[in-house]
Parts: sequence; C-alpha cells; structure tokens
Amino acid sequence: MTYDVLVAGASFAGLAVAQQVRGRVVLVDRFPIGAHQTSACGAPVSLLRAMGAEEAVLQVHHRIVVHTPRNIHVWSLHGEPFCTFDYRLFCQLALRRTRAEFVQASVQGMEGTTVHTSAGTFRARLVADCTGWRAVLLRAAGGPVRRRWLGFGLETEVPCAFPEGLHFFFWPDISPDGYAWAFPCGKRVRLGVLSYRGRTRMREDLERFARRFGVEPQVCHGGYLGFGMRDPVVGSVFGVGDAAGQCLPLTGEGIRVAVHAGWLVGELFQRILEGRCTVEWARDRYRAYVASQRRRVSFLAFATLLALHLPERGLELVLRAFSRPPLREKFLVEYFATFGPSLPSGILEGRAGVAEPADAADSKSAGPRGRVGSTPTPGTRADSSAGEHVPYKDGVAGSSPAPPTR
Repeated sequence: MTYDVLVAGASFAGLAVAQQVRGRVVLVDRFPIGAHQTSACGAPVSLLRAMGAEEAVLQVHHRIVVHTPRNIHVWSLHGEPFCTFDYRLFCQLALRRTRAEFVQASVQGMEGTTVHTSAGTFRARLVADCTGWRAVLLRAAGGPVRRRWLGFGLETEVPCAFPEGLHFFFWPDISPDGYAWAFPCGKRVRLGVLSYRGRTRMREDLERFARRFGVEPQVCHGGYLGFGMRDPVVGSVFGVGDAAGQCLPLTGEGIRVAVHAGWLVGELFQRILEGRCTVEWARDRYRAYVASQRRRVSFLAFATLLALHLPERGLELVLRAFSRPPLREKFLVEYFATFGPSLPSGILEGRAGVAEPADAADSKSAGPRGRVGSTPTPGTRADSSAGEHVPYKDGVAGSSPAPPTR
C-alpha cells in the first residue's frame, strides 16, 4: 500500500501529526487506539480542547503541590489549568479529527520509503516516528542514535479521595532517585513513582507510597521516558516526542511537548504535499524549532541533577527560593514556553525552496505572539470538522494571535 504519510505510533504525538495532514495518511500501532496507557495523563485543558478531546477530562487542577519531608509548597497555575483525563477516550476523540486510516501492527523497520510491519509493507513519501523511546524508524533509517538518558515510571490508579492539584513528592524514603506523584481524577487517584536513573524494580516503592494513603496498588502500568534531545530528522523520517528525546527533564512531562511538536511536523508535511516547501526546507525548520528549545531543556536537566544530588536540606532551600512569587512566576513562564504552543520567530518564514502561492503567508507563524497555553478560538482545530486541515499559526493549530504577554 502507498500513502502520502505514514505515522508510526498512534498516541499523543502520532495523533497530533495526523490531525494536521489532509493527504492519504496511515497510522500504525501495535495496540488498538487508546488501549495501551503508559502515561499519568495530565495535560493543559486548552491542549485537550485543541485536540478535540475535551470530553475526556476527568478533573481540572489549578495548582501544583510539591511535598518534601519538611514542607509543602503550593504553586498556582493561574490561567493555564491542567487536567487529568481518560486516555482511551482522548485517543478515540483525537482520531476523529483526522482522515487517517488506522492499521494495528508492529512497526519492524524501514528501507528507503518502505516501512515493514507485522501487517505487511507500506510505502510513504513522508514518515513520522512516534514510537516512543525505542525510536524504531529513526534507528532503522540509519541516523546516529546516541545513548540517551532514560527515566522510568510506574503508576497505579485506585479509589481514594485526594485534594485537588497535581501533587509531587520528593520523599527520599519512597523514591531516592526521583519523585512520587498523586494526580486526582474524580473519585480516584493516580499514584506513581519515577526514577530519573531508569531503575525499573519499583513495585515495592509504589506499594510503600500507596500505603501512606491507606490504599494498595491495583493494576500497574508504566514505561521508560526518553530524555536527551537528538537530531529529530533522519532522511524523510521526522521523530516526534520521546522518539526524539523530547520528554522534559525534571518533571517527565511529555504529552504537551509531543502534541506541539506533532502539530508542527504535521503542518510541515502538509506544506510538502501541497508543493509549498521542499523536504529539505521542512527538515531545516523542524531542526531549528527543536534547537530553539535547548537552553530551557538544559536548565531542566541541570535541575534534575540538583534533585538527584542535593541533600534533603539543600533541596528544601531551593524549593523555598523558587516558591517566592517573582522566581516562581519566572520559572513557570519559562517552563511552559519549553516546547510551548508559540513558535519561535521566523520558524515558518523564509524561502521554502519552491515558489509559494500568493496566499501562503496567511498560514505562516508571526512568532511567539500567543499566550502560552492560549485557548483556541472559534474556527480553530477544536471547532473544525473531522479531517479538516487548519494551518499551524502561532503554535496552536489554527489559533488566532493574542496580544503579547511578555
């Protein structure tokens, strides 16, 4: 079978890519849509709205709560509330906003423009690798894949009343090389533990953590987190999300990053299919976008090393300093700008290697004018009909620019 675009992996990154492409698209994943949850499923409410999956929201959260053995630090999320959501429903709703054909199969490798799967071979002009930390197609394409920093998380969901907020626990007796978390989702709570060092034998840690709240772990899920950004493009294969090491250090957040990068890759694919840019130009623009995130990601990596090596009192002093309003607000602005919905100035501007139609400028980003996490307006992706292409403007698919905030 021959397609314009093949997307390997049908989770957050893959669905975001597919939503932006109007051509003939195939989504390939070894599991049914929404059947294999490995995430704690916490993301901005505005992101679910833009993906057309707001119905999947289980609970909205307006604060981050950081627990240490000595103190509790509360950080307000102000105008960018997060939510916990139903993963299966999210994926099903997001898929409806695409024109993609779904094939349940394992991706096994690639030769040239041919992708080998357990369901046979597929040919595609453009390929997005959204297979997670394994980066199956980026590796198969022959690009240099350096050893990356892998974290590991394990989570369970149990019935339990829990205070509103996204709770992070830096308790050394529970997770000495990471943190634990509690994300309420209605009448239940998701309890998890993370190891920055990629330690996988964490069942006992999770049990100790759950017993602090008088519950026992039930069914568990989890997996590796791909830290450490690398070249996101090899040949015609564009890596998105964990496949390109785009999971954020310190917090382990990956959903928001994967969706924003996926929207951009989908928009670039659409421009290639329409003849408005070359593959070479799209590669260059995506690399420039990823490179523009390195400063902030490096800071988060440094903060992770501090969390690993600082003594308990030292970590408490750092958290106390960052809990003061000026520093806290500065940190949150910079954090949400990391792989945020606003494109760096000029990323989709400049000569695209082909003659562009007169109205091509209508879909170019004018730089970071939209507020980080801005809510889509009518006529954006969240209001569009299934499969309708909405150009990536100011970082949110189809969103209208907002007044500057910084």
